[in-house]
Amino acid sequence: MIVGFTRSKRGVTPNPEDAAALTGGKPELVKTTDAVVERRRRAHLNDMENIIPFIGLLFMYALSGAGTASCVTLVAQIFTAARVGHTVAYIGSVRQPARAIGFFVGLLCNLYLGAKVLIHMY
Repeated sequence: MIVGFTRSKRGVTPNPEDAAALTGGKPELVKTTDAVVERRRRAHLNDMENIIPFIGLLFMYALSGAGTASCVTLVAQIFTAARVGHTVAYIGSVRQPARAIGFFVGLLCNLYLGAKVLIHMY
């Protein structure tokens, strides 16, 4: 949603067909790359690369009985806070190490869930 809104606002399209539709048949008037759009797109991709595995690990953790409900809730809250912080830092161009901290806290949550599931299963 953020990427699409930014593309629309800045007049940037991912392909010539969309550019032609926006400019009334003149695709050369619209550029297809923009630093702001690309930064937000990368933030979106980074979120997908981290949140989707987390959801899978969270379900495996919860269904395997590797931990308590309160532990699942706490890990989910920590992960959510870390990813929101990472995304805000990424989109807002906050200086490092803010973005790195958000990334590594989320990564540690994923590693913790994965390790607990593996230990519980074997």
